[in-house]
Amino acid sequence: MRQQEVKVHLTLSEGYQERFTRACIKVAKRRMEGGNGGRGRRKDAKKVAEAV
Repeated sequence: MRQQEVKVHLTLSEGYQERFTRACIKVAKRRMEGGNGGRGRRKDAKKVAEAV
């Protein structure tokens, strides 16, 4: 299966941006620690956690 790159530009209010960022970090940590999903998902989750 070929993956496509999708680019999205969003403008978020400051409060929503903070909540969204915290939620992304929480999901990334859960994926890294929980072992649910494939190896690629954990790898991507680690990248998200490091980027934020």
